[in-house]
Amino acid sequence: MPAHRMLRRGARLVWVGAAVACMGGCELTQTTLVQAADEVVAEVNVQVYPGTPGSVLTAFLHRTVDPSGTLSEEVPGAGVVVRRPDGATIELAPTDRGTCVEATPPTGGGTCYWANLGVTDRIRPGERLEVSITLPDGGTLKGTTTVPGDFALLTPGQEGLCKVPPETPVEVRWSRSDGAWAYVNEALIEGLRAALAPEGITVDQDPLYLLGISVSAADTTIVFPGEFGVFDRFELDQGLALALQKGLPAGTNASVTITAADRNYSNWVRGGNFNPSGRVRIPSLQGDGTGVFASTVTRSFTVLVPDDSTAYNAPACSGG
Repeated sequence: MPAHRMLRRGARLVWVGAAVACMGGCELTQTTLVQAADEVVAEVNVQVYPGTPGSVLTAFLHRTVDPSGTLSEEVPGAGVVVRRPDGATIELAPTDRGTCVEATPPTGGGTCYWANLGVTDRIRPGERLEVSITLPDGGTLKGTTTVPGDFALLTPGQEGLCKVPPETPVEVRWSRSDGAWAYVNEALIEGLRAALAPEGITVDQDPLYLLGISVSAADTTIVFPGEFGVFDRFELDQGLALALQKGLPAGTNASVTITAADRNYSNWVRGGNFNPSGRVRIPSLQGDGTGVFASTVTRSFTVLVPDDSTAYNAPACSGG
């Protein structure tokens, strides 16, 4: 969950940094440095994609500080086991760090563990899962998550491809997900730079990523693309922001995801202006360290906007 990008078949993890607190006398003649705690942070993430084989199950472990003063260090040799309601267990194995996170600070590191998709295909929406982490020094961390319930895309009425005329907003609606505390709404739009260049509109990023969140289990409607990107609006070119309110221009396409997130995810995730947890993170792992055991369920579709030279063989998206 560091830099927020499209939910993909791999975990997004929020980085936890270390801090050193200072306390000084009122005359500033004496300063006491308080040693920051060296604590293990575990970020375990279950991503369920209904209708696709396997769920993504990862755990990113790191220490908050190390003796050299760098931000974080790896936690090799840990044992991470997830237990399903029927008693079956899934053991995670060490893997490349990029499987867990997109980026870490230059002076930081961590250890990624994951489970092969072939052994996660029985995880289902609505299940209560338990995680047990055994640290190299013998310490333990434990926690539970209840995967949000499955939900359906009502508009568009199915996942896959749909097309919409240029400059036509699309109302995206979905059914409620039992147990969800928030819905994360993401879009990755391609082709904007070429499509808007004739109008003199600057597009610095192509594809353009937009992020939003509905912090309510009952908030199940959003207009695409105008209501996406609530955390990006102050960074967008004004002309681009106004153009998106009208809908996508001809010759573009967009991948859109709606993700139901559990309470643990909502209480933990922070990054930039994306702070559903509020002012502080609330951990859901207990024991010899801290961290989160989060779960999400994702539905997605792709919007195609034809131009004069392109005709798509795809059903129509329902226009707003």
